[in-house]
Amino acid sequence: MTAKSVPAPVEIDGADEHEIQRLIIEILDENRLMSLAVNRPDGWPQVTLVNYLRRGRALYFVVARDSQKFANISRDPRVSIAIGGGTGPAAPVRGLSMAARVSEILEPDLILELNKLIWGQPAQAAFTPHPSSANVAVLEARPQIVSVIDYATPPGRRVLVRVIEDWRVERVPA
Repeated sequence: MTAKSVPAPVEIDGADEHEIQRLIIEILDENRLMSLAVNRPDGWPQVTLVNYLRRGRALYFVVARDSQKFANISRDPRVSIAIGGGTGPAAPVRGLSMAARVSEILEPDLILELNKLIWGQPAQAAFTPHPSSANVAVLEARPQIVSVIDYATPPGRRVLVRVIEDWRVERVPA
């Protein structure tokens, strides 16, 4: 998909799981920034923006090891993620709200592979990780529940799915 093309709309009310899966991946691949909500020790949520890279079912991002975000994730790996919006004047407003679990990537070979993918992104992808410290952690978020939100036709549509494996999804009964 080029920067000027508008994706074919998916009517999510009647979409099958394959169409929903395609839409989720499309939304993930046309964005590079996510809102990441973590649980603080005092019970209040903490939300920050982070760049991400999608590889298969996982979303990868980096954080400073001395950050509040890393401390919160280390204590409780459950996070909420929001991604999306309109990608241009003619594009519909759509997005994802996800419940995910985060784990740290410690395997040097995987980190090397992710670095190659990150630095191989085209300039317009705007993936620019910028932790506040040189001592960073590479983290992997694996979404488990995804709410697809589509405002292409008012009042908007939503479908809730459970991620089974590598973005294969199944609807969650209402």
